[in-house]
Amino acid sequence: ENMNLVVVLLALTATTTSAFAPISRATSSSIKSIAPAPLVAMQSTTSTTSSNDGGSATAEDKQHLYVPSKRDEYYQGNVARYLLDLNEEKATFDFCGGMMFQLVLTDKLKSHLQKVSTSQPDRPIMHPASQPLMNRIPDYYKSSYADNIGLFHGREIRRVPNANGGMGFVLQLSYADPTTFSNKESNDGKAVDPQGWSSEEITTYDGWRGDTYRKWRNAATYVDEGFDSFFSQFGKEAYGLNHRFYLHLDNQNRMWLSAEDGCEGTPKDGSGGLLGKLGGFLFG
Repeated sequence: ENMNLVVVLLALTATTTSAFAPISRATSSSIKSIAPAPLVAMQSTTSTTSSNDGGSATAEDKQHLYVPSKRDEYYQGNVARYLLDLNEEKATFDFCGGMMFQLVLTDKLKSHLQKVSTSQPDRPIMHPASQPLMNRIPDYYKSSYADNIGLFHGREIRRVPNANGGMGFVLQLSYADPTTFSNKESNDGKAVDPQGWSSEEITTYDGWRGDTYRKWRNAATYVDEGFDSFFSQFGKEAYGLNHRFYLHLDNQNRMWLSAEDGCEGTPKDGSGGLLGKLGGFLFG
């Protein structure tokens, strides 16, 4: 019976068509099939989430992370604080109906968000439901430009041991310096985040294309391009693909973290259900 279940799930997986599909679809990459990583804890700089009164947070306390009405009441439009709390809680985003990605912010982006969370200018924004795709936002260009307000640099990273959600998936957001770009249409920005995009990722970015035509990077490549702490943070078996991301609402007031190619996820408190329990077996 269990074997039949796995066969059915494999068949469903084969029909998945998104940038967040298995690495085997990335024919432009030199990454080979990777054996499952050992189950060791993922290193991160996050700490235990606490409630406002200093005690440990309960499931009831965390409703503001996942319930839109509670979110709006709690954060009052402070998206920077919301992202910081999602990161602190190691919250997961449900991509493609069950692929659970843990949100991880780089240290430099966290520092930036902590600063802007206390003042209105330069805070991140959620685009309206009328802009469900990145190419519908104002001043959209096919480039690597990001400003940490309406556009973010980020990566999907896979084979991460013990990533929250049980599937080995991480959705990383990093810091970009918009002042280093000559304009919003260019790919000439500078790499300023030690855990973020490398110069190579910035200059060659083409995230509006299908992932089949794009370059995936393995752990060794990230280290070679300057991400010195990649092994210790995500493991030597991890690999990934860089994307630009933006935030938008839908008609139910849910927030979506959406990649440039249209694949997107919404905060969800859970393990991804049946697929999550397989611990990344199908999607690694």
